[in-house]
Amino acid sequence: MNLSDVRQVRFWLQLVDGLLAGAAMVLAFFIRVHVLPKWIPLESREIGDFGLYLPYIALMGFLAPFVISRRGGYRSFAGRGQSLNWANLFEIGLILFLVGISVVFFFKQSPSRIVFMLFVPIFFAFLLARENLFHRFRIFRRKEAQATVRLLLATDSAENADRWVNLFSDSPVGVRVTRTFSTAGGSIEDFIQAMHEDSAGIVLFDIHAKNMGWAAQAIKACEEEGVESWLCTDFVGTQLARAQFEEVMNRNLLIFRSTRAGTWQSLIKTLFDRIMSASLLLVLSPFFLAIWLAIKLESPGPAFFAQRRSGRHGDPFTMYKFRTMHSDAEMKKAELEALNEMKGPVFKIKKDPRVTRVGAFLRFTSLDELPQLINVLLGQMSLVGPRPLPTYETLAMTANAQRRRLSVSPGMTCLWQISGRNEVTDFSDWVRLDLEYIDQWSLWLDFQILLRTIPAVLFGRGAR
Repeated sequence: MNLSDVRQVRFWLQLVDGLLAGAAMVLAFFIRVHVLPKWIPLESREIGDFGLYLPYIALMGFLAPFVISRRGGYRSFAGRGQSLNWANLFEIGLILFLVGISVVFFFKQSPSRIVFMLFVPIFFAFLLARENLFHRFRIFRRKEAQATVRLLLATDSAENADRWVNLFSDSPVGVRVTRTFSTAGGSIEDFIQAMHEDSAGIVLFDIHAKNMGWAAQAIKACEEEGVESWLCTDFVGTQLARAQFEEVMNRNLLIFRSTRAGTWQSLIKTLFDRIMSASLLLVLSPFFLAIWLAIKLESPGPAFFAQRRSGRHGDPFTMYKFRTMHSDAEMKKAELEALNEMKGPVFKIKKDPRVTRVGAFLRFTSLDELPQLINVLLGQMSLVGPRPLPTYETLAMTANAQRRRLSVSPGMTCLWQISGRNEVTDFSDWVRLDLEYIDQWSLWLDFQILLRTIPAVLFGRGAR
């Protein structure tokens, strides 16, 4: 068995999981119609004909492999143990349940909700059984020396060699390290001979940067013979960025990304930002008018405050807020520099004398931030993301780690906002929270932050 067969297994697993999802819907319908009425008095008219559920059976069967793939369920070389745990399996069923219910409400159909509720534990049980059976099957074939791909390890470090040998020996996948080829004194001719003697199907290169020239020749030899080659990217020394090859202008590039851009989650985040910001602007327009009048009645000057802030990668944009200070606040800032309570390039004062009475209320309730919905609608900001800093504060940053917070679009709320906001007095702690958000980002994390922002705003936690 060669590596292409391992990838074919992934395809067959996706097909099986799709069939299991459809079967789970069918079984859920059967239980609802023939089993539950014997134990619980339910009205049959709410169930509907089986034909009504056929589109949902097809939908679950089609979406299940995609959801499982996003949860890491088809990682053939994931390492020791199963690729999915109990929580992941249940979460997959729950995601499909939410999708199905959303479709029901969108098309205003009337299938039984109980069928979808029963689908979750049934599909969970099916996936759990499939995971265990497939895991045992892989272990059995490895013990029987079947489905084994011969791997030649080319490295210049004995430590790296031991690490890879131990990893593959503990992993229930069909890969066997045949030998370790030292790149320190081995020629390309010796390497090719070793590849022939071992009938290698894969060559794994884990080498130091100084030996990249030798590796390029060896990879070229693998290409000419049709042998698959893997190149470990540890020679670059990255810890956060994920490496992947992409073809750009007919050239193969090794690309390192530390953010999850270009994924389906980031696309959903963008669509959600635009739709939600447009909806909130429409619904909150009366509040905008009331706040505008209150500001104009208390102090002279414009009701809106516009300031140049740093967007993604530091690209400047004009951010909008309701004015909470007197019109000459910027001119008085230099006089208050000695009172700055924030360590680092950020300027903040708990009892800022420049703030008006209306402005103090707006800041306490965070209503002054509402005009930033315009920036979200324009794509300059997101609902959730690191708070945008004024451009002059961004230019004052000296550490690369601080500027990494600019690698994503700024947002109206983030971990800093729900962690006491201005009670965080050290800019390094602020940056730490932002980087924690960037490294752990997911749609679920955004949803949690949005929910936790509500009590933080209502109770004015950490507001100044």
